[in-house]
This record gives sequence, C-alpha cells and structure tokens, in this order.
Amino acid sequence: MNIFITGSNGFVGSRLMYYLEEKGHQVWGVDNSTKCNIEPHPKTKIGDIRKIDDLHKFDNIKFDVIIHCAADKHDFGISKESYFSNNEYGTKILMKYATEKNIKKLIYYSTVSVYGHKSVPCNESGKLQPDNDYGASKLAGEKVIEKWLKQDSKRQVIFLRPSIIYGPYNYANMYNLIDMMHRKPWITIGNGKHIKSMISLENLLKMTYFIIPLMKPGLQIFNTLDKPYITVRKLMEIIASNDGFRLPIIRIPLFFAVFGGKIFDILAFITKRDLPINSGRMKKFDTSTEYYSEKIREIGYIQRHSIEDEIKRTCKWYIGVNTK
Repeated sequence: MNIFITGSNGFVGSRLMYYLEEKGHQVWGVDNSTKCNIEPHPKTKIGDIRKIDDLHKFDNIKFDVIIHCAADKHDFGISKESYFSNNEYGTKILMKYATEKNIKKLIYYSTVSVYGHKSVPCNESGKLQPDNDYGASKLAGEKVIEKWLKQDSKRQVIFLRPSIIYGPYNYANMYNLIDMMHRKPWITIGNGKHIKSMISLENLLKMTYFIIPLMKPGLQIFNTLDKPYITVRKLMEIIASNDGFRLPIIRIPLFFAVFGGKIFDILAFITKRDLPINSGRMKKFDTSTEYYSEKIREIGYIQRHSIEDEIKRTCKWYIGVNTK
C-alpha cells in the first residue's frame, strides 16, 4: 500500500515510517519540524498540514491510506489556540486534501484524553468529557473526521486512542519518572495505588500494522493500551528492578506536592519555560488513568512485548544517553 503519514518526524510518526516500510509498504511523510530524535526518513518532506499547498507537494503519488499522527500534544507550555490550530484546523485541511485526492482510508491517532480523567475504568463506550485543552482539541479533530466520513459511504476510518506512549527516544512523562528514579529518588507523591494506562511504542506500531487490513467502511474506535493495567507503584517497582534506578524513599501527600509545584509555576511564568516540575504535573502523577483496551484484543490483536521488557529497554537506553 501507499501510505501517507503526517507528523513523520515525531516520536511515533518517524518510527512508523520505517516500521511500515520494513513490512513492505511504500511510505511518504510530512512534518512541519525538521527536528527528529532519529534519522529522518528520506521520504519525509517539511510542510504544514494547515497549508493545502504543502500537501499538494505529494500530488504525484496516489495514496491508499492516511495515518494522521501530526498534533500539538505536550501537556504543558502550549496555548489553547495552538492545540486547536493544529489538532482541529490542521485536520480540516487534511480532510480537504483527502477529498480532493479521493483518499478513502484514514487512521487517526487520537487519545484517551477525549474521555477526560475518569474515577472509574473506561472503555471505548465511555462518555467523551475531555478536561484539558489537548483532549478537547483532539476530540474536535475526531468530529472533523466524522463529518468527512459521513459524506461518502465508502470511506473508512479508525480512531486509535492511546494513553502515555513510551520507549527509547521519548522525553515525555515516562522519561521524567525514569529520570527522577535515577538522579534523585527521594520523594514520591501519594501511595501509588492508582492505575496508570500506557503503551510502549513497539506495541503501538504493531497494533497499527495489525489494524490496517481490517479497515472497512464506517468508523471503528480502539483504545490502544498495554496489559496488564498496572498501578503507579508497580510501574515504579519495575523501573527500580533495573540497574541504576531506585524507589523513592519518602512519600508525601498530594496537597503538599501541589503546593510545592506552585513555586515552580511562578518560576516558569517568569522564565517563560516549561519546567519539569509544576503543580499540574504533580496533580497528573497522582491521578488515575484507568482505561481498557479489550476491544482490539477481541478481534485478534496479541501483545508481543511485555511492560517489563519495554521498561527495561527504555531504562537501558536512558542510561546509555545519560552516562556518556
């Protein structure tokens, strides 16, 4: 198949390019940034999906499917306007291009944040109640695609909704936890008994490859998460089982952690920087994100990589890049 990947210099998109190519597909990509944590794929072009002329750079190729990874996705340091500009408006322009080029298949990397942070377990039938700008903008992107889907009964769409995506070369939430347990494992927040949903990049790539031949007219939605669904305490124990990492010594209540984080909020405001510690991250660390992904398993997906093995691989990469 000829596959067009947006966000092809990003953490997921860059590896998806190489992975699908290894599986025999022809791939092309677009990204508005030249920054890539690995060697950029040679068939990535620099362009902005919000500009239709940038998408027309690929007019000589007949695509079979679009995999839409491009998004503003960091938890902090991004404005509401930027989230919606990229995640909603960018999707509108991409759908316009798909219509012009008669592309009928689309896989959209959405997020479990469209459900909001639930106090009870949540599967694909959960009510859509995003409680942050990122989740709201990704849900807006879903609505744009649903409107496009209804305009042609032959169109085929899959929403993949991952939680935390982790693995080597990712410098987001999992990296921050691993870094803390290597450099300064003194304090943790709460008792760690709440669930934290996650998925390794390796498993997400395999889920995507698994689902492509199962596309059909209409909309399919799948949460994409690793099993077992583990607690934060269990996650930290897995990290600590690797050489160079230790469990924190002191546990503090969330209230005190948030209070301390507000000091860093002030520093971030003054310096205009997204600091690794702030009150929002303190709250998020102690918030349950218990989502289920049984639906994709019911149609035949088999998880190939365990959480323990993927955490071990990530910790090994971390040590390699931080001890040179």
